[in-house]
Amino acid sequence: MAEKVETGVALTPKDIEMATLRWWLMSHLSYNYQRMQAGGFASMIGPIMQKLYPDKPEEVIAGLKRHMMFFNTEPRWGAVIHGITIALEEQKAKGEDISEETIIDLKSSLMGPLAGIGDTISGALYKPVLLGICLGWASTGSFLGPLVFAIGMLGYDYTITRLSIRKGYQLGTTAVTTILEGGLFKKLTTFFSIMGLFVLGIMVCKFITVDVALQTVVAGKKIVFKELFDQIVPKALPLALTIVSWRAIMKGYRVINVLLCLFAFALIGGALGIIK
Repeated sequence: MAEKVETGVALTPKDIEMATLRWWLMSHLSYNYQRMQAGGFASMIGPIMQKLYPDKPEEVIAGLKRHMMFFNTEPRWGAVIHGITIALEEQKAKGEDISEETIIDLKSSLMGPLAGIGDTISGALYKPVLLGICLGWASTGSFLGPLVFAIGMLGYDYTITRLSIRKGYQLGTTAVTTILEGGLFKKLTTFFSIMGLFVLGIMVCKFITVDVALQTVVAGKKIVFKELFDQIVPKALPLALTIVSWRAIMKGYRVINVLLCLFAFALIGGALGIIK
């Protein structure tokens, strides 16, 4: 068994805040396919290790070596791991019976599940919703589009990173269980799923501009089919094309084939004067 190294040094809230800032800025520092985010993780925890072991550089070196092992997760929600790891390293430095293998195994076992949570909320829900809203402004030439998107993403990234690290540090190894059993993940995914459906409906109306171009004259009165369809179901053709495309993709058709069919439909329909 390795000899215990007790320092009695306690971390302060400022140490946690600075660790949060370092990870937010350097999560993908020296990102590579051999170690993925290990370089960023080591940069985040390096000053922590130096404070925990001010007079034992060999312990700092050993700590950096174990944190330079392969590591990869969603960098915002996955930062719960960083908070837990900091708490474990602090307790280890105080003489608690925590082995290197415990810390390494905990990181390895949590990075996959938390990546799934983070990718779902950040990549599949929040970002598309925010992007859908901001694209509407950007398409009109408004500077609000890129400005709101930048502020929304930077604010979201930092806020979630900060909350995740703080929660992980406060709760220690029970952090992930608390998040999952507390229903937070389910509430967030439900909220963003509903928001995503609203934004999708708005994007269909705003960005799919295909319309029926057919017109006819009945009893001396011009009948415009577009106006007729809009009275029955506004934006009926864009909605129909969206549903048909979605159904095709769900049935296993390749996206490129669906796009080619839409291109052919637009080309032929426009040439014949059926759609515009």
